[in-house]
Amino acid sequence: MRSDGLTACVFSGGASERMGRDKALLSHPSGGLWLPTLVDHLRALQLPVLVVSRHQSHQALLHGRPQVQVMLESPPWQGPLRALERVLAVDSGYPLLVAPVDMPLLTPAVLQQLIDDWQTDPQRVAVADDGERLQPLLGIYPSGAPFQPLLRQQLQQDDRRWLRWLDRIPHQTVRLPAAALRNVNAPADLAALEA
Repeated sequence: MRSDGLTACVFSGGASERMGRDKALLSHPSGGLWLPTLVDHLRALQLPVLVVSRHQSHQALLHGRPQVQVMLESPPWQGPLRALERVLAVDSGYPLLVAPVDMPLLTPAVLQQLIDDWQTDPQRVAVADDGERLQPLLGIYPSGAPFQPLLRQQLQQDDRRWLRWLDRIPHQTVRLPAAALRNVNAPADLAALEA
């Protein structure tokens, strides 16, 4: 484990309703599949990786990879902020680099840039910015107070809006290349990516 205690957390548990098939199992532009490619990018940065998923197939797909753990989410599945609440530690000192499986153009260099910027002020969230909007599912989230208590409080009010929580916690934005943050959610997005 890295000396800064950083762990990567990949969110790969969505229903992929807009895509119509499991995005984690789509063919990656560099070969392989989306989920193992992202996991290997994170492992290349010497990060232990936790994959949060509802899909048993993801556990089988990643079986045998060192420093990789799959946490199978039990229902009810209520989106990524609820998933984060399940893994974000109550105690401080356990920051998570959170990444979604549906940003297939992320590279180790871009992920390292996010880490480098976060390390300048590790008491704040570092959230990716593509130049037009924040991409809160790609960021580094410290644990403990005030992050975890405010997250739990918001979810107790049945408010699962990530940006609402982000507005309440100390954070900085990290400008990253927009192309690398391309979110691929639907068949049209996939066709554009493949073109």
